[in-house]
Amino acid sequence: MPAPIVLDSDPGIDDAVALQYLLGTGLWDLKAYTTVGGNVPAEQTFRNGRALARAFGIDGDVSVHRGAGRPLTRLPYSAAGEFHGASGLGAETLPDSTAPEQAESSAQALLRLSRAYEGELTVCATGPLTNVALALTEDPGFARRVKKLVFMGGAADVPGNITPVAEFNAWADPDAVDLVVSSGIAYTMVGLDATHGWRFTTDDLETLRAAGDGMALTARLMDFYLGAYRETGGSPLHDPLAVGVCADESFVTAAEGTVVVECGSELTRGKTVFIPYDADYPRAYYQESPLVAARTERRGRVALGTGPRNFTDDFVNTLLKQPTAA
Repeated sequence: MPAPIVLDSDPGIDDAVALQYLLGTGLWDLKAYTTVGGNVPAEQTFRNGRALARAFGIDGDVSVHRGAGRPLTRLPYSAAGEFHGASGLGAETLPDSTAPEQAESSAQALLRLSRAYEGELTVCATGPLTNVALALTEDPGFARRVKKLVFMGGAADVPGNITPVAEFNAWADPDAVDLVVSSGIAYTMVGLDATHGWRFTTDDLETLRAAGDGMALTARLMDFYLGAYRETGGSPLHDPLAVGVCADESFVTAAEGTVVVECGSELTRGKTVFIPYDADYPRAYYQESPLVAARTERRGRVALGTGPRNFTDDFVNTLLKQPTAA
């Protein structure tokens, strides 16, 4: 049976195709599509979420929720329009869903579903982690009720993409990421170490175009997204890879360890420091700092590179199974 999942997202082009990919796998029972401010402001990500639910034919079954519009403790940040367009969905203007708008916020939906599917629910977060952090702040038991959290964000051993040391989602709300990874929730961080290794190319775009009308919207979105990466060998599959790892970690090479996020310095804001853990050869890091040493008791999984299974191939082939609705 498909397993229950919530997709927490800031659509965003790669968020849009991450949703399409999730639906195409047939592995998941999507219980809610929760949105958060990130690539574009929160009201626009909510509108994009509703429009995408309509485009993919799920708005009659999957509720879309409005999420946090600013970081936990900081002023709102600049959006990423140079990659996603002013609206977040390239040059597209998609019609709104006709489904009633939900009064329940994204954080409230996460809490409700964690109680309804305790021990079963997977949460995949592809934007800033503000909604997840708000859920944990309201009810710390959320951490134990969720089966696992997979989030796209961070950079363990590679440079950032918004500053030299920070990835965008972690930089956007570093306090939220640090709260989440220190909460005891079972998590896997899928950051730039892995996402830059799986890329969508012009050949993949031609495959979508050749598939006909059902892939026309997806092809236009990815053509726009490729425009920001044409000199780098293709666009990284950031958010879709996080969805893929929810079901199959062999798309990445991962290791156990602790993530600590820099929240105090504007120079290194959002830097995700990875402290590895090896059960066979344990080593006591940061003993001179009792605060940091105590954090090493909270561990998760961190993607440190690509894995043996080809994610780009799986992504493209799976999209072909999920055309847009008529």
